[in-house]
Amino acid sequence: MPDTHALLSPSGSHRWMHCTAAPHLEAEEPRKDTDYTLEGTLAHAYCAKELKVMLGQTTESEDKEIEQLKDKYLTAEMFDHVTTYVTIVGEKFSKAKIKVKDSQLFVEKRLDFTRWIPESFGTGDAIIITDGTMEVVDFKYGKGVEVSARWNPQIMIYALGALAEFEDEYNIKKVRMTIIQPRLENLSEFELPVEVLGWWADTILAPKAAEAMSGTGKQECGEWCRFCAIRGRCAKLAGECLTIAEKFGGKAEITDDEMAKEILPSLGIVKQWAASMEEYALGKALNGTHYEGYKIVEGKSLRKVTDPVRLGHILREMGLTEIYKPLELKGITDLEKLVGKKELAELAGDTITKPQGKPTLVPEYDKRPAIDPIAQDFAGFAETA
Repeated sequence: MPDTHALLSPSGSHRWMHCTAAPHLEAEEPRKDTDYTLEGTLAHAYCAKELKVMLGQTTESEDKEIEQLKDKYLTAEMFDHVTTYVTIVGEKFSKAKIKVKDSQLFVEKRLDFTRWIPESFGTGDAIIITDGTMEVVDFKYGKGVEVSARWNPQIMIYALGALAEFEDEYNIKKVRMTIIQPRLENLSEFELPVEVLGWWADTILAPKAAEAMSGTGKQECGEWCRFCAIRGRCAKLAGECLTIAEKFGGKAEITDDEMAKEILPSLGIVKQWAASMEEYALGKALNGTHYEGYKIVEGKSLRKVTDPVRLGHILREMGLTEIYKPLELKGITDLEKLVGKKELAELAGDTITKPQGKPTLVPEYDKRPAIDPIAQDFAGFAETA
């Protein structure tokens, strides 16, 4: 994606607006493409290609990316999700044209954010302009975290770039920001008057961007540390996590009130920090760093048959017959990739069930409905009493 090389990228804005020291610290880390990012790049390319074909536009850049990545990352599931995105954007554009015949749809529009963020730029997935309203649509292929459009700095920055691009040509009064995340069946929308978006940009975004760009920003820890490139060696994060533990060092027990107010809100960041520290230290050790009192050993592994055909032949020659498992279906996710999520659901019918999930303790703002574990435990007993 074009914005990935900007120091203050929109995709990292949630992090650098909280931790203004992050951009310069992360700049020391080499950027690496992962299977997840490359899979997302391919999905974005298909989304853009389908919309451009609909508009009668050329698709040379998309075709190039698709050709490079499709053999490894293309699945039937991806086509399902691309279709969902294209259908939603297409329907929005059709409705806009019914209201105003001259409504416009821009796909993969290059956007400049330098009015508020130094040396920052990016690409808008889809922008629809009609009747005083501009809608900025962002496609997200990830499924790890559900993303909301409400006061989301990344899509607000894209909206600002689009507004800067089109405000002289169109009389835009309000901006609608839409995130489409098909793999989580998430469609999130947020609307602001142009004046409010401009106020946010001038009073909140621009000062934070200037501080982050200066190289003298402050380190601040929070849930935004999750995707930070230096979380495994961040002294501020280590200090925060260790302070949480030290706070209860002289106590025999932790009260329920302390658990609710002090421990539970911090568990997520502590677990992420511990895992990232372990990963970082192992990587350094593999590259030659020696940690006093530690050594690298070979982890546990399972024995593996490298040539099942030949071993099967050898065992059959000995007269053994019960050497094969019955045929076993692949997992549901793999089957969805083969035939598509919707298609598998239609074909499978009641042969696939979703059992009740394991109880999980989450903050009250979580969207899932609360359950009463005690009532559930005794529900069956009440029915048979």
